[in-house]
Amino acid sequence: MFKAISFQEALKLNNPVFIDLRSPSEFSRGSIPGSVNIPLLDDQEREMIGLLYSQNQQKARLKGISFVSPKLPEITGQIEKISRQGVPVLYCWRGGMRSKSLHALLAEIMDFPIYRLEGGYKAYRRFILDRLNGYKLTMPLFVLNGLTGTGKTEVLKIMGSLGCPVLDLEALAGHRGSAFGHLGLPKPRYQKDFDSLLWNRLEELKNSEYLIVEGEGKRIGSIHLPDFLYQGILNGNHILLKSPLANRVERLLQEYTPRTEEEIEAVIRAIQSLKKYLKGTAEQFISLAREKKFPELVAGLCSTYYDRLYKDSKPENTSFILEVDSRSPLEAALKIKGFIEEKAGKYLTANPR
Repeated sequence: MFKAISFQEALKLNNPVFIDLRSPSEFSRGSIPGSVNIPLLDDQEREMIGLLYSQNQQKARLKGISFVSPKLPEITGQIEKISRQGVPVLYCWRGGMRSKSLHALLAEIMDFPIYRLEGGYKAYRRFILDRLNGYKLTMPLFVLNGLTGTGKTEVLKIMGSLGCPVLDLEALAGHRGSAFGHLGLPKPRYQKDFDSLLWNRLEELKNSEYLIVEGEGKRIGSIHLPDFLYQGILNGNHILLKSPLANRVERLLQEYTPRTEEEIEAVIRAIQSLKKYLKGTAEQFISLAREKKFPELVAGLCSTYYDRLYKDSKPENTSFILEVDSRSPLEAALKIKGFIEEKAGKYLTANPR
């Protein structure tokens, strides 16, 4: 088959493989999860075509042909190879010239089904936003809370490995959710990719009896949570993880200790971004970072900033259905799992409080 199809129709194909024909920079700012980038134009060529198109559309088309023609043997070879694993679905920004022209060419020379995504990435993005804007949680949320360093993320990951339905928002965002949350991680995701990954994960979990999430604010780094999810977290069934300061500091040092001078400078920049909240202690913390006194730095940030921030962010009427010692993340995960499975039937059959 050689035709244009919607994203919903594409999902019904047997193993669709989405092929993004946009430039590398377009692809990096947001794409369909799992798609393969086979750009017809590189970033420089795309910019040149865009400028020319505003002056003379016909010349721009001809120039585009001159850029793409030498690449066609390699491009068609890549797509033919992909077709052995699944059904290729081509897309560009709006389902326009790039995907239409290549799709028409391949229809003439290929003997395997190949589709074009109607409306391109723009239509897909509209689909995702429509789904998230209208999303309704049909199961209760169990929300892991606790001071910085109590191991919420570690417990969440262990529960996922134990087969619990876990929604790891920080993993989807590529950010740990604090001023230091980007340290040691790859580049944080764009909002577009977060939204796509979130919808995918919600689809995977839609038949679950409940969801387990980590308590988050409205934002994780630069990522904004959709309102239905933020409200679901606020109104969820809250579980408190507790751990002594010394244990929390040890855990944070394992996760955040900078290894290079560049990483130390990143820590200092993060401290500087908090200067107005640190009540005159910023310079002291910066000195500790420069002197590589990381245990003192972490303990100071916890006791003078993050613990206060956490307490201020929680509504006074927040109640916890369970409090757990998290010095052993595995034991904490098992206890929470057992509680949900054995004692929390009333939460499974009711809306979150």
